[in-house]
Amino acid sequence: MIPQLFRKAAVERHGGAREGDLLRLETKWTSWSFRLVLIAGLVALAFIIVFDVNEYATGPAIVRVEGRRPLVTMVAGIVETVHVQSGQHVEKDQVLVTVSAPAEQAEYRRASREFQLSLAALLRDPSDNSTKSSLASLKPKRDNAAQLANARIVRAPHAGVVTDIRVRPGQYLAANDVVAGIAPEGAKASLVAFVPGEYRPMLKPGQQLRFSLQGYKFEYRTLDVESVGAEVVGPAEMRRYIGQELGDAVPVEGATVLVKAPLPWRTFTADGQTYSYVEGLTGTASVRVRKEPIIVVLVPGLKSLRNRR
Repeated sequence: MIPQLFRKAAVERHGGAREGDLLRLETKWTSWSFRLVLIAGLVALAFIIVFDVNEYATGPAIVRVEGRRPLVTMVAGIVETVHVQSGQHVEKDQVLVTVSAPAEQAEYRRASREFQLSLAALLRDPSDNSTKSSLASLKPKRDNAAQLANARIVRAPHAGVVTDIRVRPGQYLAANDVVAGIAPEGAKASLVAFVPGEYRPMLKPGQQLRFSLQGYKFEYRTLDVESVGAEVVGPAEMRRYIGQELGDAVPVEGATVLVKAPLPWRTFTADGQTYSYVEGLTGTASVRVRKEPIIVVLVPGLKSLRNRR
């Protein structure tokens, strides 16, 4: 009798097994995984149907002070003294900046000396007609030289507040260079933004504008659009509007439209410090022009179906 290789209990155990029973799959966790994936898919579908995505018209912006008047020097020369500082209240005709103009001052001294000599000669001999004629021609010459000499002194044209000082002692100035700015007392500040021209049909007064100030982290302001430019213009026209002194401060490229919003505050706070909005501060402005469901953005074909409905 040949002995069996396996025990009887082992043979009986193997005989009762089913085919394929060597690998058993646990179906409990797969069913839960399927349910989780299905729930996540439904939540994502509801999210893209219910929630919207915003489109913004974004561009550079600059702070302007209402009623500000730039003051220029009428003669070329070197700045001798700056008598005021930004934010200071000044009275009418108060001296702001003094410029050294040697040629104009020398001409005034020479014309005054000639006038005084002719006047003394006329007093010695009142009947001298040639002296009278010379004196008559020297007087307007002296007065003109006096005006040019006085032009080296920049004065306040009216009472107000100095918004900015753009010169320093020792700086050379050409004629008609801007030295300072002055605005009426209590003048308000406003924001002028330059957004891409293609958004012009979507822009209108009353929309909200978000302004972030350059150089100050987390300094944001939400403003109401006051006015929108009627036309789309090019960079040259925009720089002409800004002015020569600030034309290079705003990086305007391509066709743009002007958007204006008033600043209800004259000051802002950054890092615990309070500062004033001054002429020429720059930043970035964004105006929300369109809002659409996320699903419409992902599936553009739904937009035309939505518009027809």
